[in-house]
Formats: sequence, C-alpha cells, structure tokens
Amino acid sequence: MIFINVLIKPFYIFFIDARVQDTLGSETFGMYFGVFNFAFILYIITDLGIQNYNSKTIAQNNELINQYLPNILGIKLILSVIYIATGLIFAYIIGYNSFMIKLFLIIAFNLILLSFILFLRTNISALGKYRWDSLISSLDKLILIIVLGFILYFSTIEFSLYHFILAQTFAFFIVFLTVLIINFHLSKTHTIRFSIPFTRKILKKSLPYSLVFLLMTLYMKMDGFMLERMLATPVEAGIYAATFRLYEAFNNIGYLFAVLLLPMFAGLFKERIKLKNLVHSSHNIMVFIAMSAVVITVLYRRDILIFIYPKTYTEYHGDILVLLMLSFFAISLTYIYGTLLTAAGKISTFNKIVLIGVIINLVLNMALIPNKGAYGAAIATVFTQYFVLIMQYVFSLKYFHLGFDLPLLIRRVAYTFSLSIILYLFKDGIHLNVWVMIFISGIISLLIAIFFGIIKFSDLKK
Repeated sequence: MIFINVLIKPFYIFFIDARVQDTLGSETFGMYFGVFNFAFILYIITDLGIQNYNSKTIAQNNELINQYLPNILGIKLILSVIYIATGLIFAYIIGYNSFMIKLFLIIAFNLILLSFILFLRTNISALGKYRWDSLISSLDKLILIIVLGFILYFSTIEFSLYHFILAQTFAFFIVFLTVLIINFHLSKTHTIRFSIPFTRKILKKSLPYSLVFLLMTLYMKMDGFMLERMLATPVEAGIYAATFRLYEAFNNIGYLFAVLLLPMFAGLFKERIKLKNLVHSSHNIMVFIAMSAVVITVLYRRDILIFIYPKTYTEYHGDILVLLMLSFFAISLTYIYGTLLTAAGKISTFNKIVLIGVIINLVLNMALIPNKGAYGAAIATVFTQYFVLIMQYVFSLKYFHLGFDLPLLIRRVAYTFSLSIILYLFKDGIHLNVWVMIFISGIISLLIAIFFGIIKFSDLKK
C-alpha cells in the first residue's frame, strides 16, 4: 500500500492529472473542478455510511457476506438513482447550463462506479485479502496512466475534457467488474436483491457513519464549488485546482499516518504512558515531514509549478500555493489528533469540531471569494484548518491527559525557525540543478531534525 501511494498515485497526479489541466487550460478545468466538487458533495447519497458499517460488520463475522452483499448491492442501486435525481434538481436550482448538466451526469456516473468499487473493496479487505485490495487500490490509476498517457504524450488527437472524463469511466468500469467478480467468488453468490426490512435495518445502523463523511466532504470540497459558482468565469477555480492538486498529493502522507495510527491508538488507551509517548513521537515525525514539505515547496514553488504546468503557470499560482502549504502543515497534524479522538470513540466531539470548521469555511469563502477569488479561498482554508487543529489538540489534551510539554514545544519551534533560515540561505547561496537542491534540502532537513531531537531513530524503530 505504501509503495502504491508513493509511486503510482503521485506519478498519476503530477504527470497525468496535472498535464490534463495544463493542456485544457485553467478555464475549462476550472469548470470541471467546480462541477466535480458539486457532484462529490452529494456523493454521500450513494452510500449513507454503508461502506464503513459493512467493513466493520463483515470483518467481525465473515459469514454475513452471503446475506449482506446481494442486499446492499440492491440498496446502492436505489441510492444511485436518488443521487442522480437529487443532483439534477440541485443543478437546475443553481443554474447549470445544458453542457454542465451533461458534464455532471458523466461525473456522477463515475462517482457511482467509485462508490460500488469502494463498497466491494471493503468485503475483500474484511475477509483478509489485503494484497488483492492493495493491488486493486491503484488499478484505476494504472489504467488511466496508460490510456491518458498515450493520448497526452504520443497521440496526435486534440485532447478534450471528454477524453479525460470518459477515460475515468473506462478505468472505473474495469475495476468495478474486477471487484464484483472477486466478491461473487468470495461470497459464492451471484444475485442482487432489494428488501425493505433489510434496507431499514442497514440504514438505521449505517447513517451515523455518513455524518462524518458528509462533514469532511463539505470541509474539503466546498471551496472549489463556490469558486466556480460565485465568480463570472471558472478561471480562478482552475488556478485553485492546480495548486490544490499538490496540497491533496501531500495529504496522502497524512492519510497513511492515520491508517497506521488508528489501531495503534485504539490498543493503548489503558496504557497512558505508552499512548502519550506514541502521540508525541508521531507528532514529531509529522512535524519533520510536514515542515520539510512546506519550506521546500514554498522556496522552490516557481520551479515546481513551471515543471508541472509549463503552459499555464503564473506567479499567482505560487502565491496561492504558499497559503495552501501553510494549511497543509495544520491538516497534517489533524490526522494525528483527529485519529486519536476517533480511536477513542469521541465521534460526537470530532463531528462538532468539523461542523464548526465547515461553518467558518463557508462564511469566510462567501466573504473573501467575490473580491479575492482563489486567493480568498486559500485564506479561508488556512484559517479553517488551524482552527480545527487547535480544537482537536485542546480536546485531546483534555480527554487523554497528555500534558503540555514546554521543552518539547521549544524544540519544535527551534527546528522550524532553523530549518526555514538554513534552507533559505542554502537556496540563496548555492546554485545547482533545482532537483539536486531539493534533494539536498531534504537531507539538511533530516539532519536538523535529528540535531533538535525531533527525529529519533528509537522512535522510528518503535
């Protein structure tokens, strides 16, 4: 899984997805970005928490797959129809034209396929077929690299937005058929059923899981949708999408941390000292990773963005990226403290914090986007992420008695200032190939982290 996340997915993001936007231009891709975020905000309708509930239930009792698989497939078919109908109603209300509605329908169909894929993958992982699941997790990206890579780099075809979206349809459909066949093989059943009593029972148990997903979706996707709708042209949304792509790519690191830490935190609540040590160690490691990424990306933003977007890059892209990278530092730490609250079953607290974050983000976007465009959306993201981080940190201290460690805080601050100053002087005083400079900067960051005790090999070993 780690191999896939650090190789195949970044390759797709930077050499395929980014090249698609650079080829289409900020205006066309900005329109797509807005419609996609709109479709994704409603995406919860296709699932309503069933995926998370099913994963937990099947993992606890493998035999239930024979009953759950055919019935949940039936439920998801009905929910998919409701999703399309709801999307069309809201698309009409917010003023989408016929082209954008057509765009929404294709994107919505792709998201429906994705919803089925993610549900079917929960059965594969719940039954312990982790290697299968890891391979499947990157299959769509691998297909897209082959298909889109050929069109973008080797074909004489004039690339269009439809090539991009329909390539996704093709990739998702292949993966869907693959996971469906595997599920039918594992469950020894090949039917699809719909039962009202079963549906009522499942939705009653799964709906609490959907609130977390809904809030996190609004939290992450609201700004792109609002940029496209609130401004006269989608250019600002396209510029924001270009820089947001790097922000999301770095977020994969935090997600991997959350996956690793969730079971580790859950097993240590009766051992407070070990829990406290794990929280501090993971915090330190994330400070090193996030701060290295922030400082290096900010210092070399122009070179990085020109490499990724040679046709459409502007200095404005760099200004927005600075803000989003500052926001990345905050969200990278929320993966630790949000995971800690989740592992302890403090879902209500977690949801309340994120809900307030959604409201803050909405208000700030409405106030800033009309005058500042994508830059305003980035400012809103920074304020929102740091608010959520501070609240999660405060409640973690309260619930788990972690204690406020002033010497540790001083070391972290000293590391941050030293790293920023040394790497700035290094960039200003040494003139080598930019990628060599970035690589050396990473080594320097590690050495500074070791010097200040942020990174300890004993912690990494544990």
